[in-house]
Amino acid sequence: MDLVTLATLCSLGVDPKLMHALVWHQSGGEPWSFTVPGEREPRVYRRLRDAVREANALHTDRPIRVGLAGLVTSASAVTETTFLPCPNIAAAAREINQLTARCEAGPRSDANSAFCAVAAYHGAWKQPDSAFADAVRTSVAKKDAPDFDMPKETGIESRDALLDTMSAPPTHPPSRQGRSSDDNDRAWSSALFPTKQEHTDHAASTASIDSPAAENPHPHRQQNVQSSGTNAMSNGLFVPRSSSREP
Repeated sequence: MDLVTLATLCSLGVDPKLMHALVWHQSGGEPWSFTVPGEREPRVYRRLRDAVREANALHTDRPIRVGLAGLVTSASAVTETTFLPCPNIAAAAREINQLTARCEAGPRSDANSAFCAVAAYHGAWKQPDSAFADAVRTSVAKKDAPDFDMPKETGIESRDALLDTMSAPPTHPPSRQGRSSDDNDRAWSSALFPTKQEHTDHAASTASIDSPAAENPHPHRQQNVQSSGTNAMSNGLFVPRSSSREP
């Protein structure tokens, strides 16, 4: 399943284009990742169990941001469920919906309530992260958040498993190859309103999370990734952004 379809099915009342852009700027589409306070780049791991273990081993009292949408939680409270792609996005969407209602009713009602909510979600109500919200807004407007297939290890390649999680109508992921802005628009529509089913071969296009690290696809970000106390970089658990996540 590709990231556009995942965001469409799991956004729960939030514009899926907004959630797609939020996921891209938060995690680069890496499901087994988390961000530690003071580090601009997420720590990315090859396997779910490695990400959970390293998060639990952090020596910090400050909350961390976990998974595709950067859910805020304490390091000691992280479990495998916290990272699961669709529940992770759905939980973030619920928070954004609540913050949107608060923005509409509060002193920021003159601003765009959705991006007011994104700024509060990524920062705090009293200290919103306006820079992050502006980056998300720009990606939504330019439609420049890339789409790509999620790795099979996330478990979402099974439509039946996703239906069990979301109780949503099944859809088939659109092709990643040669997608234009118009193609992306059709992808959002087809994910929301599925038509005739077609067979898609996921095995040929599914990205491997074990691939070597590539150049950072975000020019506005600075490389500031550090390994945890167990020297994960040297033992191969902690990996930089995957090359399959390049726009």
